[in-house]
Amino acid sequence: MPFAELMSRIQELPKIDKLRLMQFLATELVKEENANFFVANQEYPVWSPYNCSEAASVLMNLLATKQQEKNG
Repeated sequence: MPFAELMSRIQELPKIDKLRLMQFLATELVKEENANFFVANQEYPVWSPYNCSEAASVLMNLLATKQQEKNG
């Protein structure tokens, strides 16, 4: 099937099927990249914004600076 025809068929799919297709493609890419990318029963750290007051302070200072520059 030509790529253009495939894209046209994908555009006709309902939203839930497009999401399933995205999940399928992402899984396939991971499989091709590294067979041991995710290992069962393994813990993986996930970053969270909680307790990151320093980052929030830097962002607020940046926003304040940009607002002052905008106001002249």
